[in-house]
Amino acid sequence: YMGPPERQPPLPRWQVLEELDEGEIVEADDRSIGSGGPVIVDCNWLQHWENVGDPFHVPILHGSFSGTQFVELMGTMPKVDFASTDISVKMTSVRPGPDGRRFERITEAVLPTIRAVPSPRVESYGRCESLGWVLPIDDGHFRIYTAGRVREAGELIKRRSRQNGKLWEELTPEEHQKYPGDYEAQTGQGVISIHGEEHLASSDQGVVAIRRMLRRQIEAMQRGEDPAGAHTDGAVVLDAGNWLR
Repeated sequence: YMGPPERQPPLPRWQVLEELDEGEIVEADDRSIGSGGPVIVDCNWLQHWENVGDPFHVPILHGSFSGTQFVELMGTMPKVDFASTDISVKMTSVRPGPDGRRFERITEAVLPTIRAVPSPRVESYGRCESLGWVLPIDDGHFRIYTAGRVREAGELIKRRSRQNGKLWEELTPEEHQKYPGDYEAQTGQGVISIHGEEHLASSDQGVVAIRRMLRRQIEAMQRGEDPAGAHTDGAVVLDAGNWLR
């Protein structure tokens, strides 16, 4: 929630967590799944959240620099469409899929700090399995709380990336340099990245859209308005997921 405490609304309901398939339960995890590093990440939270808006980093960082960190399918350079909704910035990445079909992966950066990122291991196709709340501790630290649909406890943490076949905490200092992941890319920008030193390209449309969305929310707060998505009826439905078309 981004607004005055006295007007804080009830937590919204999310379809991702409300509608369970047969045999599914909701699991919660506080170990910063998706950070690519330690539980407490030592950089500004926005450097991580903006990363959701950069689908091109997936084949480059997770499929080339450090080898395949998820699955081979994610290593293909996608064609990407960027779009904005009332409460999110949405990235649709299209790749060749199995059996001549089209693999369509939709990720969303959702207000106020949510990452809706379907499993990069693509164990199945369909709607996003989990949501991650990227919560700042202070200007230079954050952690991620995740809730998701699973069939067995412990499934969420198994979706973490691996560099050189190892989890982040298993790597030596030398391996962290040789096999970088999200943590190295994001903290390597400094504790707080300096936007004036960036050289943005057309592939950064999602990052720019996220910044503009946040600016609109700040301006709404200054006008005394409620932030987007603060008051909802029913469960919030997102488009995020891995799909075969």
